[in-house]
Amino acid sequence: MDSITVQLRFLSYPHLTGIVIPLHLCQRLQLRPNQKITLSLGKREVVATVYQDKRNPNSNTIKVTSALRTELGIPHGGYIHVKREGDVLRIGPSIGIVTTGLRNRPQNPIGTRHSFFYKLLLAQEGKGVFYFIFTPDDVDWRENRVRGWFLRPTKTGRYQWKKLTTPLPDVIYDRIPSRGAERQESVRQFKLRLAHYDNLPMFNQGFFNKWGVHQLLYPNPEVNEHIPETYPSPSLRTVKTMLHKHRMIYLKPKDGSLGYGIVKVVHVPGSGYDVSYHTGSGNIKRRFRKLESLYQHVFRTRKVSSYLIQQGIHLATYQGRPFDFRVHLHKNQKNEWVVSCMAAKVAGSGSVTTHVRTGGTVIPGEDLLAYLFGRQKNLIQERIAHAAIRLATAIEQAKGIYLGELGLDMGIDTHGHVWMFEANSKPGRSIFKHSRLKQADEISRSLLVDYSCYLANF
Repeated sequence: MDSITVQLRFLSYPHLTGIVIPLHLCQRLQLRPNQKITLSLGKREVVATVYQDKRNPNSNTIKVTSALRTELGIPHGGYIHVKREGDVLRIGPSIGIVTTGLRNRPQNPIGTRHSFFYKLLLAQEGKGVFYFIFTPDDVDWRENRVRGWFLRPTKTGRYQWKKLTTPLPDVIYDRIPSRGAERQESVRQFKLRLAHYDNLPMFNQGFFNKWGVHQLLYPNPEVNEHIPETYPSPSLRTVKTMLHKHRMIYLKPKDGSLGYGIVKVVHVPGSGYDVSYHTGSGNIKRRFRKLESLYQHVFRTRKVSSYLIQQGIHLATYQGRPFDFRVHLHKNQKNEWVVSCMAAKVAGSGSVTTHVRTGGTVIPGEDLLAYLFGRQKNLIQERIAHAAIRLATAIEQAKGIYLGELGLDMGIDTHGHVWMFEANSKPGRSIFKHSRLKQADEISRSLLVDYSCYLANF
């Protein structure tokens, strides 16, 4: 049975565990007056009595007594969904976002990440969901309850944070902020306990490792044409072999992000080897006559075992500067991958990467493609999107976990071939700060709710 959209309101009956439903909804939900029915919200169930609303037989409003609201843990009323599944009447869906570092401050419980989560939760508007954020320490496993932060509208039309007790949700979106936070004991215990729960999916668990993703995709004939040649723990011999083969290589941290620690090496025949990287003081470029000296220089402060070597790709350029794309993908409510945003990142002057923090510039993808390819813009855009969706599908199948969003760093070389350099399970949203990508930002956040509804079976 499909879910039904209703308005949920509360009645002040502290000693009566009941739900009042209009006649036409009783008929659709196959409910009889005075029938006992199990009501569920998230991972909590309560037996209640069904009462028929005879005064408003055609209304779309369902009323719950205050006793039932308290026992079930319904956080708020308003636009929501109900669904009959066998002997259970479900209310929801309830979607929780797990993170760390929340504080008990109603004005700003999230600190520096306030804007990020505020915008995420705004996507609940018009969706009919219970949507909240929480930490592993907020969970009461014995009662299947959690103390979560909800973003609720006020009478003035503004929003405020409210900490409310509610059941463990139907589905959880993993936004643990860092690999360090992942290692916290509370996070590890939370994920261990969650693994033993039946039918409580969590999507985008953990962080990707560059080498791990390469190992998954490179043997896959469906997508390996898009994966640069890559090896772990690069020895001097490997560096020499790769430079002989490709003339340009990148040395990348296995678990790096935002371009930190990336080193570019180019073989200049007859002159030596150019090495480029970024430090806190700016972009550094040096030339070495001997590769041995370059290798010792690069790895004097870096662990070889924590690095990868990757084939250098001669990227297409925009106004003389190389560019790549951040392709943001999401699953929709039909469990299909769709591209929500394609933003071009143009490298800054002398930079090793296209990251904004090293002087890169963000441009809407279709603007850049139109400038470079004119009438062929749509063809190139479709080629990149098609490759991104195939790659996302391959990653999800190989990882064997629920994935609702991915950020892929992709590029086009000077021959028009599409490459993928990196896959992010916790993609940042800095590209959406561009004024022309505001709509893409809204679509992206909306799709997170849609996929959560799919996983919750609503």
